[in-house]
Amino acid sequence: MASGATLTDLALRQLLEEALETQAPASLRPGDSPRLLGDLRLASLVPGEHLDVAGIHRRDRLPAPGSAATLSILLGQEILSLDVELLELAPREGDTALLRLDWPTDARLHRRSDVRVAAAAASPLPARVHLGGQDLDALLVNLTETGVGLAFPGTLMVELHAPLVLDVLLPGGISLSCPGEVRHLTVLEGQEFPTRLGIVLRPDSASDLDPVRRFIQARRTDLSQMFRQG
Repeated sequence: MASGATLTDLALRQLLEEALETQAPASLRPGDSPRLLGDLRLASLVPGEHLDVAGIHRRDRLPAPGSAATLSILLGQEILSLDVELLELAPREGDTALLRLDWPTDARLHRRSDVRVAAAAASPLPARVHLGGQDLDALLVNLTETGVGLAFPGTLMVELHAPLVLDVLLPGGISLSCPGEVRHLTVLEGQEFPTRLGIVLRPDSASDLDPVRRFIQARRTDLSQMFRQG
């Protein structure tokens, strides 16, 4: 489906049922607020009436019922972006609560590859890579929960599955420092940064990727809103 495609009622229902079955990760941004509620998932739905979202904590500050929000759901290589209205919060056992949302008033689907999260304007970020006994300068050009895309100046010959350590500072002062493994190598002739590596992240006990995941969720929500408004 094309990026930013508007969904029919049937297509929306099928995608929400898929999200429910697979427990797809979701995030919620109330109105125009900069705050993001992440680590959510769809708990149930009544087509045409409402959605229930799990993962809300009682300490989370939510706007009053009737407030608008954007719900973003990650489905494989696509992102489902929904305009919803908050209805009510139902406490559950422990610290979590179930949030009921009105049936979406607008739903759009974007290709995940179109939602690049390297920086606020999707521009590359400087990175430092320890690879093959060397410390190399690179550009981070793409970022997901499990991997990154890197661009290097000059031609760099690297074996697939070679281990490395990546260090990069994301917007907002979020530090990403994590071991990884080379999975893809491409050389683009005539480019300022011709060597492109696809890296799978291999977190160790010292790697804390939770702030990075929250950053990614926030960027996807922001860009989903931008696509919809455009």
